Amino acid sequence: MFSTLRRARRRFLREEEGAATIEAVIWLPVFFYILALSVDVTMIFHGYSRVIRVVEDVNRGISVGRIATVDEGKTKIKAALSTYSDVEANISIIDGVVVTDVSVPVKSLAFIGAASSMMSKYIVISTQQYKEF
Repeated sequence: MFSTLRRARRRFLREEEGAATIEAVIWLPVFFYILALSVDVTMIFHGYSRVIRVVEDVNRGISVGRIATVDEGKTKIKAALSTYSDVEANISIIDGVVVTDVSVPVKSLAFIGAASSMMSKYIVISTQQYKEF
């Protein structure tokens, strides 16, 4: 019985099948973190481009008179970006130029939250467009 256990032990120590499994188990969390980080960064960039599109549409609407007041423009921005929390919009008309500033917290754009160092930051978009008379 002891000789069988010794042989099994020696065979176990010599075997190298499954050695790659150990490395895979060690590296698997790193791969998952990189995947989660890439998903978050992709969602942040997607949200950024969406915010820019909405702000430019509202700027154009105010510029051509389709949107009558600054308050209506702010309402349209907040309605279009209602899926994001804590959206701040400020629109003003200075010397015939429509100036719009919008800030959105990164934490409302991210999907997983793997980019934890960026979650306290804000994306700020500022656009200007001449008002057409």
